[in-house]
Amino acid sequence: MQAVILAAGRGLRLRPLTETTPKALVDVCGTPLIERTIASLPEEVTEVFVVVGHLKQQIVDALGESIDGRDIRYVTQETLDGTGSALHLLREKLHGKFLVVNGDDLYDAADLERMIAHTLAILVLSTEDAVAASALRDPDGRFEGLESNAPEHETKFRVCGAYVLDDRFFDYALAEVTVHGNTEYSLPHTLVEMSADCDIRVEVATKWYPVGTPEELDRLRAICG
Repeated sequence: MQAVILAAGRGLRLRPLTETTPKALVDVCGTPLIERTIASLPEEVTEVFVVVGHLKQQIVDALGESIDGRDIRYVTQETLDGTGSALHLLREKLHGKFLVVNGDDLYDAADLERMIAHTLAILVLSTEDAVAASALRDPDGRFEGLESNAPEHETKFRVCGAYVLDDRFFDYALAEVTVHGNTEYSLPHTLVEMSADCDIRVEVATKWYPVGTPEELDRLRAICG
């Protein structure tokens, strides 16, 4: 099975740390974050594509061509215009079912293992905190779309940036979103259109550690330290 790690971003909220270190390589208790992400991938994954961009050579030098028997390949996202665009760079390299994860998040291995039991899936976290877009699921556990500005104190499903997809993803036009005044092409928003035709299962994470801010990084270091 193939997996994709999205690790091209600049990590602006983690500056000044990320001015000299790509976010995927920030130290988490003696191990770069992306190495922990690779270690959490299911055993079925034998080939990993890393989408690089900001300070990309550092990531290539750190990971090399293989880790623990898994082949590591690289593709460069020259224009940082969204997760959907990043995945489309691999359109000719991905075949059948594949796993996609963010390079700046840490996932529970058991959650990812549950995900790949499905043909198509999206990982979410149950929360009552404010989220920009909450995933919607029907009573049977199917992904139905994204909801903005869900009411306070209502259980919401925050998208965790992990997906199981297949070749059908590339048949859909990438959804455009506006981020800080710029147009980006979003992977999860593209899945909204795809969900009208395909059964995308919603898996709820037991553990998920995003590393987007200094506070989130400190929290993860405290857990593993």
